[in-house]
Amino acid sequence: MNYDAWAEWYDVIYSTDRLGEVEFYVDLAGRSGGPVLEIGVGTGRVAIPTAQASVDIVGIDLNEPMLGRARVKLAEAGELSGSLELICADMRDFDLGKKFPLVTIPARALLLATTSQEQLRVLACAANHLAPGGSLVFNTFVPDPVMLSDSSRRPFFWGEAVNPTNGRRCLLWAVNRFDTLAQTNDGLQIVEELDERGEIARKLCLEVKIRYLYASEIHEMLAESGLVAEAVYGHFDRTPLTEDSGEMIWVCRRGV
Repeated sequence: MNYDAWAEWYDVIYSTDRLGEVEFYVDLAGRSGGPVLEIGVGTGRVAIPTAQASVDIVGIDLNEPMLGRARVKLAEAGELSGSLELICADMRDFDLGKKFPLVTIPARALLLATTSQEQLRVLACAANHLAPGGSLVFNTFVPDPVMLSDSSRRPFFWGEAVNPTNGRRCLLWAVNRFDTLAQTNDGLQIVEELDERGEIARKLCLEVKIRYLYASEIHEMLAESGLVAEAVYGHFDRTPLTEDSGEMIWVCRRGV
């Protein structure tokens, strides 16, 4: 992944995605009382609103360009009622030496670990940072058989947004390149930024590789990490997971 480019465009690309995600995690953080550990903090899309809601939060990310963008946004946000500490660390192998009542992995960041072994390590690290009675919460998408079987590799339109730096409209496209044996997607996120005449002024192709997960596999990984799912939602409004759900939101605690 080109994280310099991702740092610039991440908030634009995901401004239209997963309605209610930020509000869900901010609400969880408030209920926990903090402090919160966010794994895969990125540009602070979730962490900064959390700190603005009077919750102390620690965010880790391996990629300095993303953290750099988060620091800029944090400075622009001004004085916060909570605090945000940003740490460069690998979500597969870290030890902060402290425990948290809430650990979160928003934005499907668990899937950026691209083998089952790496994903298990992320969950184990998260579990090791839970205070007694604490919760781990993360979200992933539901693998759709129709989507996985599409081998056309044609771009598909999935939304539009506004670039806050210049006010230009941006058309958002994606290309899926699934490997159903490895459970990976070497995908492309495509941004077409339009000028005042509606013509393409800039076009960017951002690569991202993820490893998707089925619910049964997640349950197994949780068990290996000493965790158990307390609830699995199908939407950020906390409605139950059904066969029509597109998202899986996992609320986990240590097993007994």
